[in-house]
Amino acid sequence: MDKKSTAAKPANAAPVEKKSLTDKINEFFTKNRTAIIAAVGAILAVIVIIGAYTLISNSVAENSSRAMELARTKLEQWGQESDETKKTELESAITADLDAIIKKWPRTFAAQHALFTKAGIATANKKWEDAEKFALEAANKLPKTYLAPIALEAAAVAAEEQGKADKALEYYQKYVKTYVSDTPGLAHAYFSLGRLAEASSNWKDAIANYEKLTADFAASDWAKLAKDRLIYLKAQGLDK
Repeated sequence: MDKKSTAAKPANAAPVEKKSLTDKINEFFTKNRTAIIAAVGAILAVIVIIGAYTLISNSVAENSSRAMELARTKLEQWGQESDETKKTELESAITADLDAIIKKWPRTFAAQHALFTKAGIATANKKWEDAEKFALEAANKLPKTYLAPIALEAAAVAAEEQGKADKALEYYQKYVKTYVSDTPGLAHAYFSLGRLAEASSNWKDAIANYEKLTADFAASDWAKLAKDRLIYLKAQGLDK
């Protein structure tokens, strides 16, 4: 019979204790307590900062919007005022309010709205240079808002009123290039591009813009005008 040597266990040897998952987790947290606390603290700090920024942003938006609404209320009064002295005084007060909004909240929609409102006042007073300036500033303030293309169109109209056809052409070209979706003024912009091209005897561009208008905005009143211009230009043999 084969004999195998075996190591005898000491009589007083303690049994090997198996640690539970809970014990292992507790041990890990005990060993890494300082690092974990620091990491949690950093996360909480970020959360606090984000929360504070959100509250501040919401507060800025709310306060600037409220200020703009008050200015608009005065603007309605200004539009209805028949006494020229009172109207002038009210206009000065509105302008001061709008300038305060632009200065205090320069990166907000309210600031863009305030600039566009100043352009509207200048337009009503036929101060076309100011109208162009303020409208263009409004368009560039926040280019992705719904107000931006409207302001750019207003700048183009003001430029035309000053006889600055080249500037108007530049603004309309920027309009159709930047705002390719169906914004309300696109049809008018294409018609204006065609009209300005006609005025400079650029028949090719005129026809191209009129055709673009009639193809993409067939239901608009501008398309009907464009069709009339196309008929005339082609009848004159200017499409060749």
